[in-house]
Amino acid sequence: MTRRSFKKRIGMLMLAMIVLAAGVFYAPRFLVYSTGCARADAVVVLLGPVFNDRDRYARELMNRGMADALMIPAYQELFIVDQRRLKPVGERKTPGRLKKNQGAGAPLYYEDTHLELIEAKKIMRQYGQTTAIFVSSPYHMRRIRIIVSKEFGSPDGCCFLPTPYEKAPVNAWELGASDWKKVAREYVKIAWFLVYFPWTP
Repeated sequence: MTRRSFKKRIGMLMLAMIVLAAGVFYAPRFLVYSTGCARADAVVVLLGPVFNDRDRYARELMNRGMADALMIPAYQELFIVDQRRLKPVGERKTPGRLKKNQGAGAPLYYEDTHLELIEAKKIMRQYGQTTAIFVSSPYHMRRIRIIVSKEFGSPDGCCFLPTPYEKAPVNAWELGASDWKKVAREYVKIAWFLVYFPWTP
């Protein structure tokens, strides 16, 4: 190996390390996706480990008059505002949480968030809703945005708001081990969705 080729390889290795470090540094911030918020037909809240934080923010949005309906697609539930209270519309189609072999009729390799958003799209069509505010945990929002853009055809008319009640640091030096696990898990799930989606029916 000549001195010149050795320097070239070292330079390429250093460049790769810089790109990798930059990617890791920016990874948490990229996941925490949010948009401005306009009034919509429904607030759609997605399930997760800290559902109370998501539900709390969704109900705050309802109280602020940002939508006339609150949807929890995982439970196939829709609530409307009736005399300043949330009133359920109809009954659950199936008892308990939406399962992989229910509702969407999807293959087993579909992940839960994808199923929830398919169900949300079905419920919105059923009730003539065209706009929505999606609420979930901060690190969850980028994946939701990607799935909505694929399933709904366009994110137009959709707002994406992470709950402010769930801690999700975006600066790399502020993340703990559990935060990095969440971030890594989200990237794995995004990659898995992008792999299987082109073959979806």
